[in-house]
Amino acid sequence: MKINSLDRANFKGYNSTLKRVQNTVANKFAKIDQIGEGTNIALDFLGKAVLVPATIMVASKEPKEKKEYSALKNPIAATFQLMMEAPILMLGSNFIAKLANTGKLDREGSNFSYNEKLYRDRFIENIKSAANGDENFKNTTNELIEKLNKKGMGKNLKESFHEAIENSSISTKETLKKSLKEFDTTHKRLYHLQNRVCFAAAIILTPILCKAEDYFFPKIMNLIKHPNENKKPKMRISLYHFKAQSAKGGIK
Repeated sequence: MKINSLDRANFKGYNSTLKRVQNTVANKFAKIDQIGEGTNIALDFLGKAVLVPATIMVASKEPKEKKEYSALKNPIAATFQLMMEAPILMLGSNFIAKLANTGKLDREGSNFSYNEKLYRDRFIENIKSAANGDENFKNTTNELIEKLNKKGMGKNLKESFHEAIENSSISTKETLKKSLKEFDTTHKRLYHLQNRVCFAAAIILTPILCKAEDYFFPKIMNLIKHPNENKKPKMRISLYHFKAQSAKGGIK
């Protein structure tokens, strides 16, 4: 898929270099297999842990010591956030998938279904049945099924399946396309449900995150001397000062 909405009509003032950069970035994002809460967490962490501190160090006019102290706050906060949100995403997604694939999220009598395993197994069975009379199609789809079993359904894999079906000589193309569409639709429905639930859980647990930051952040920062902290001056005693103090009865 190509993102081509960044054209001259919309961006008349931009030069060709900037437009190429925009298109490149947009196309890179378009090729990401699954953009969900996990991608959001990763980008948010990178922004807070890398971009924000770098911006502070480059753009701030404060003294170097103050900039370094301020820049350290963001990576620490981002680490706390990652430590909370990543387990929520992994454990929450697995829990929801387990419920869905046992049929516990399906409403009886409804056309909506979250049982991805049901449609996945049905699609694989249809593919294997159709491949019996076509050796090339069988070899191609066996590789794709292996990828499906290892990584799960994604945008790129779906397109590969669709291309294999379209270019084959089998007589059940329409049946396989329908089966693939049902599987992909269910996969997307479950994927979006997982992201919405995990995002809501992260929002609900935000106060706990703030409390954790409030508790641990001062302890961590105490290990780093604040630039404005009053430091006790080191006592420097010269030979002349030592002799003068000795004559007066010693150093007090």
